[in-house]
Amino acid sequence: MNALDTAAIRSAAAMPRLQAGAGHDKAMAVAREFEAVFVADALKTMWQGIPVDPLTGGGTGAETWREMLTDTYAKDLVARGGLGLAEPVARELLKIQEDSAA
Repeated sequence: MNALDTAAIRSAAAMPRLQAGAGHDKAMAVAREFEAVFVADALKTMWQGIPVDPLTGGGTGAETWREMLTDTYAKDLVARGGLGLAEPVARELLKIQEDSAA
C-alpha cells in the first residue's frame, strides 16, 4: 500500500457518518439509486467490446438481456455496500437542501 492509498483511507475514515433524520432515508435511497446507475454505466462500458456468444443464441435479444443483467449486477453491488459513492452523494444532497432552505 502506498502513501496515496493510506491518505485516502484516512480521509474516508475521517468523514462523518450521516445521522438518521427526516431526510436521511430519502437522500440515501436517491444516492444509492444514483450509485447503481453509475455502476451500471461503468459495467456497460466494460461489456461494449465483448461480442455476444453465438452458442447462447446471440442477436438483439441477447444484447437486451445483457443490459438487464448488467443493471441487476449494479443494483446488487450497491445493495451489498457499493463503491462508497452513496454516502457522500447523500451528504451533498442534504447540504444542498439545507442551503436552499436557508
